Amino acid sequence: MIIDGAILAAGLGTRMASPIPKVESAVLGESLISYPWRALLSLGPRLGNIHIVVRPEGFSGNPGLDDPSGREPILVVQPVMDGTWGAVEAVATHPSFHSGKSTHLLVVNGDGPLLDLPLLERFVESAKESPATLLLATSELSDPSGYGRIIRSRSGEVVDIREESRASEEEKKISEVNAGIYLLPKSILQSAVSRIPSDPVKNERFLTTLVSHVLREGGQIRTLPMAPECILSVNTQEELSEVTALLRDRINRGHMERGVTLWDPTRTDIGPRVTIGPGTVVLPQTVLEGKTRIGHSCRIGLGVHLTDTIVGNNVTLRDYVVSSASILRDGSVAGPFAHLRPGTDLGEGAHLGNFVETKAVVLGAKSKVNHLSYLGDAEVGERTNIGAGTITCNYDGYEKFRTTIGSDVFIGSDTQIVAPVRVGDRSVIAAGSTVVSDVPEDGLLISRSTQEIRPEGGTRYHRRRKDREKGKSRSKAPTNKGQE
Repeated sequence: MIIDGAILAAGLGTRMASPIPKVESAVLGESLISYPWRALLSLGPRLGNIHIVVRPEGFSGNPGLDDPSGREPILVVQPVMDGTWGAVEAVATHPSFHSGKSTHLLVVNGDGPLLDLPLLERFVESAKESPATLLLATSELSDPSGYGRIIRSRSGEVVDIREESRASEEEKKISEVNAGIYLLPKSILQSAVSRIPSDPVKNERFLTTLVSHVLREGGQIRTLPMAPECILSVNTQEELSEVTALLRDRINRGHMERGVTLWDPTRTDIGPRVTIGPGTVVLPQTVLEGKTRIGHSCRIGLGVHLTDTIVGNNVTLRDYVVSSASILRDGSVAGPFAHLRPGTDLGEGAHLGNFVETKAVVLGAKSKVNHLSYLGDAEVGERTNIGAGTITCNYDGYEKFRTTIGSDVFIGSDTQIVAPVRVGDRSVIAAGSTVVSDVPEDGLLISRSTQEIRPEGGTRYHRRRKDREKGKSRSKAPTNKGQE
């Protein structure tokens, strides 16, 4: 059995009051639509194509729908915004589904990030038992306002889904609601194309009307109950914050069950693709997002922000480290207040200290850049010590140039290295030097201006400063002109 997926993502989301399309809104560093996308991907070989129904203008940016296996979403344009059935019908008539090998279409909402694999697996197993049956998810809510109600016969069979706009006062008291997740046999879809009428009140074609169509055609309908929190969708910024909190709790609880210590899970934001090894301790106000991977027995300090960063084992990140697309290998140390920009590769046991910024830098094992330095487009060997205030001058306003520094090098404080330059192994650069040419192995470079001392020069300087201050004071003094 092969099941195609359909993610409905053509809604405007006007209640979000944001220029960002609703399904592209960020939840723990990932777009809203990426959550149902990954949930469908988790079905593995049972999954065929994933169709995403979009407006004619498509996405405004990159919603982050990637897949390690290289699968790409099939964007299906809903030409007319005529409701949820119009969206599903666009998929049902699309060549990739109509002529494909799949037998069913699994329909989910693009603004429902709490969908999980266990529910989808239940859909698949139920479809194996009854391949010609329409399956839909339902849930019991204490406050069902806004949801379509499940109408059942006295024998318990589903006979309709009543949209709230059409429900009677008695029907509005029904607590069982439509969750908006369907598994539709291809045969049912093909029979319903162009046969679902518009709602007379809203002038839209609702997917829920398919229930009455199936029953008229003599088909069968089954429901799958699901937890109330799993059906939550996002229509407002407040609802976005609510589902974010639920996802944060779900993700953090999973990490703690796998042996990660979170000092305060309510103040730690971890994205859905992040992995953390057991024995790692994460302090509050930390943000871990993207494809970040952290090994075991690490310490992640207060306010650390990692994006697409690989962290080895036994790594210490002190407070307020920011890293993007970088690597910190086993036993390395960074921070506090260090900034690792893309392309940084911190070797085993290497140290990157406070207020150090790196970009496209390979720092060898046990090398140290402990304070107030900038290294860009550079490669540093092993056991090299780079003093405070060192700068690689890698950009001339037109091009970037690389600096290569060998192993066991000592670079004194306040050194400027004007790339392209090579500094050989075991060489020494004196503090305050400006390096403009290669330094040989075992060499000593001293580049300083001649020091000059003028006796009594300090006295004359301070005397001039006092005279200047007295002159300014006299010029600002008030006059008596025009006063009696």
